[in-house]
Amino acid sequence: MKRHLRGDQGNFKINRRAVLQGFAATVALPYLSMPGLAKAQDAPLYGGTFIVGSGTEPRHLNQNVTTDSSTKLISNPIFSKLVGLKSDFTPAPDLARSWTVSDDGLVYTFDLEDGVTWHDGKPLTSEDVKFTFEKVLFEFHNIGKSLGQFVQSVTTPDAKTVVFTLKSPNDVFMTFVAGQSYIQPKHIYDGTDIMNNPANLKPIGSGPFKFSEWARGREVVLVRNENYFKKDRPYVDRIVTRFIPEASARARALEAGEIDYVAYFDLPPSMVADLQKNSDITVVSQGHEAWGSIVELMMNLDKAPYNDVRVRRAITHAIDRNFIIAKANYGLSKIATGPISSEIAWAYDPDTRQYPHDVAEADKLLDEAGLARDGDGIRFKAGIVVTRTIEANLKTAQIIAEQLKKVGIAVEVLSMDAATTTEAVYLKRDYDMFIQSLTTGPDPAMGMQRQYISTNIRPIPFTNGIGYRNPKVDDLLSRAASDPNRQKRAALYKEASAVLCEDAALVWLYENAAYSAFNSAFGNLHSWAAESIYSYGDVYWKEGESSRS
Repeated sequence: MKRHLRGDQGNFKINRRAVLQGFAATVALPYLSMPGLAKAQDAPLYGGTFIVGSGTEPRHLNQNVTTDSSTKLISNPIFSKLVGLKSDFTPAPDLARSWTVSDDGLVYTFDLEDGVTWHDGKPLTSEDVKFTFEKVLFEFHNIGKSLGQFVQSVTTPDAKTVVFTLKSPNDVFMTFVAGQSYIQPKHIYDGTDIMNNPANLKPIGSGPFKFSEWARGREVVLVRNENYFKKDRPYVDRIVTRFIPEASARARALEAGEIDYVAYFDLPPSMVADLQKNSDITVVSQGHEAWGSIVELMMNLDKAPYNDVRVRRAITHAIDRNFIIAKANYGLSKIATGPISSEIAWAYDPDTRQYPHDVAEADKLLDEAGLARDGDGIRFKAGIVVTRTIEANLKTAQIIAEQLKKVGIAVEVLSMDAATTTEAVYLKRDYDMFIQSLTTGPDPAMGMQRQYISTNIRPIPFTNGIGYRNPKVDDLLSRAASDPNRQKRAALYKEASAVLCEDAALVWLYENAAYSAFNSAFGNLHSWAAESIYSYGDVYWKEGESSRS
């Protein structure tokens, strides 16, 4: 690992790294990370630059209209939520310093912190919270739109108080507030086209870091919010997200000290074992509790032959998932048994209908569906869309293409950038099959419902992109989301899972292994949040200063 030394040698390293990052010459350089020179500290220190390596450059930075990981990875330090989500799924104070819930579970009252301002200097009030939920989350968010139907009203008795009144007690509401609800400025978005507001590219938030620069194709730079309402924070001076599309290059950059953090969806499984041996790098599985991520093969159910359940079952039988896990994910995962990950244990059902690897059964089902082989042995041609920057998904697509060839399906792997895959799959729905990783947590009403309920078939990323329609599943998911009783909800989700597996709605390939990695010279990472990759605004550099000069 390259080390950034102090003194004359250190200055040389700093200047070299600044050139790589493309910092403007007029901006003073901060302290930079010193991989391998960290030592234990009793308290967070000040100064330094924290550099995140991302495989994908997002289209915009408005995380309230998408659950796209690349967007949230960059945007999270810019914004604040009412509350955060701890690893035990309980809320942690953020904009709300305190909150109460009525005895009947219908009224949630949040008291906001004093003296909070937006990055443009205007005060943040309860009206911003009300606007964010009513006009953004409940209209555009792929999860919030479904959950908004359970909210009777959002009221603002005064500038520091916001009250949510639910139609009935709900087991999901607080988890959504803590996990997904980034408060946005009403004065910037009110009366505008939310999806195309210029602030989506130059966001104004209330979080610990302010947007500074987006050098397209290279990096996004955030700088310390000197007026952050938590007066002792943030600790580092800058957070820079560098775009590194090639998977192994991200891992090499982490080893070389050129970047300091790689989130699990950008960390190639092929590199995990080597990184775990490197004492200058910390590899963590903690801090991913909210995900319950599953890698899946989606099929466009509005297109033949995928609208035939026999074809979907045949494709599932034709795929050897154990082989995929061994070769594409390096044995880090386990087979997924349905639409909910085993990590969401209370709602998980291991006993759903399974389709073991069976080429003969796959051939039989395709024959029954009337898909005869031609003179070249081909039944039909198909394309698998996959995001090229996700190493494991690309390898999975290539393996599936070879496996489906054995049953007469000629597959072309269509490797694209993330923006193009999103457009093809979710906006235009112009695709045959698609490999993606999608979370099923922290609650199935958030992670699962968005993908299968028919009312969520709309041109919004990470919604019901397969076009699945089943009135029984709609009813089960709606009842499960609205029931306040966790035990009853679990039974409903298990019933919905059984129906989805009978329908072979898609192919649940494997539960995604969640390992993120960071430079050990930094602290306060993966320390408390269930979504740690989106909660690193408190990061500090262990070679920093005891106070801010």
